[in-house]
Amino acid sequence: MIKIDMHVHTNTSRCSMNFLEMLKKMCSRKHILPIITDHNAMTKVDFGIPGEEISTEKGEFCGIFLTEEIQEKNIFEAVDKVKEQGGLIYLPHPFDWRRRRSLCKYGELENPEFIKNVDIVEVYNSRCVEQRPNDEAYSFAESKNLLMGVGSDAHFPWEVGNAYLNVEDFDLDNPKEFLKVLKKADKNGFYCKRSHPSNMLVCSKLSKRIKKLI
Repeated sequence: MIKIDMHVHTNTSRCSMNFLEMLKKMCSRKHILPIITDHNAMTKVDFGIPGEEISTEKGEFCGIFLTEEIQEKNIFEAVDKVKEQGGLIYLPHPFDWRRRRSLCKYGELENPEFIKNVDIVEVYNSRCVEQRPNDEAYSFAESKNLLMGVGSDAHFPWEVGNAYLNVEDFDLDNPKEFLKVLKKADKNGFYCKRSHPSNMLVCSKLSKRIKKLI
């Protein structure tokens, strides 16, 4: 079995202090396979699956199993670019109103033209300050009959693996095979732990200031 954390940042994201060697050691120690989803950047690593948290004019979503960085700001053009690579569309924290670019603020979650392209909904994000956005994401995924994933949204080493799911072994270069094992994953076996609010409300802001000085 593989423990997969579907939403992890490296220090390429300006609000993260997950330097690569430190992150690699933490993932190894916790036996976590991360999907790397830096903000508007595709960071290639030798210990995880490449992705990108893509900011568009209509909110943000993750493209995962990418081979090239996505730069389009039109949400449908960005979706098309992900699909052209054979990648998957993953919706992170879609109902978290605290986040500036959450999809719930832009109406696309009610747009069938957008939803038909979605592969996976993040039904638990460890960095949601409240539980309600996760509950709403779970209900949404159920109502749309969409696959469910979880992510720590780790910005710091100690957050890695705060959320993960167990899946059968699969070819890490084959997104279609990943969808098959995800479909069989036991939702009762999802591991979900809330990150401390200070990580979101204090530490991330401090990391941005520190990185400006480096």
